[in-house]
Amino acid sequence: MKILFKYFLPVAFIFCVATSCEYDFVEPVAIEPGTEISFKNDVIPIFNNSCNSSGCHGAGDFDPVLTPESAYQNLMSLSQVDTANPEESVLYRSITTGSMQEYASPTDTEIILTWIEQGAENN
Repeated sequence: MKILFKYFLPVAFIFCVATSCEYDFVEPVAIEPGTEISFKNDVIPIFNNSCNSSGCHGAGDFDPVLTPESAYQNLMSLSQVDTANPEESVLYRSITTGSMQEYASPTDTEIILTWIEQGAENN
């Protein structure tokens, strides 16, 4: 009986703890080379899903305003996008290592980076 308490219970406890951990790793969707990223069709939906809610980057809230009608102008006028150094863009850094990281999926960050690399056009 002593052996049961001395060896089995600690091992059972460790097993329970180790198997109860979950990780939500989301594999980013690879963007095919040559795929054109559209601001309207690809980037705006990311902003609509993650950024435009009340109290965030909707109209009258925090800059940059990322509503469909204002997003492009705000990103450009507030120097949030750097097409010469896409990975140094304020927009990209904020969703990969900054305060907005928890709101962007790996796929979202890949889409936004590719859009910036392609010249950040208002298309």
